[in-house]
Amino acid sequence: MSRTAQQTPATIASLYVAENIAHNIKTITFIRSSLSAITGSAAGVLGLTGYSGFLFYAVTSLFMSLLIWTVKTKAKPALYFKSESDVWTEGVFGGMFSYVLFWTLLYGIVHVYD
Repeated sequence: MSRTAQQTPATIASLYVAENIAHNIKTITFIRSSLSAITGSAAGVLGLTGYSGFLFYAVTSLFMSLLIWTVKTKAKPALYFKSESDVWTEGVFGGMFSYVLFWTLLYGIVHVYD
């Protein structure tokens, strides 16, 4: 490859459309926040406490990342995101706040007299 034809990080980044990347990130954030509400509610109803509740979140989040990687990106996340790790990390810690909110709410409602 000639020096002019080489792709530098700047030219690779210019191949992406910012609006499409932002839309993909919003989609992952929506999926993760929905998952967090559902799994947090499930953890509360199941009566999970302590580390078992956080382990439940970690397992379901990892499973959701795997689904996003296989179903949404068809195992080619580089086509949809600037970094391939975005599929695995984007919105995980933000979703944890929603998870804890629904987890404690449903745990308090269902197990109030335990």
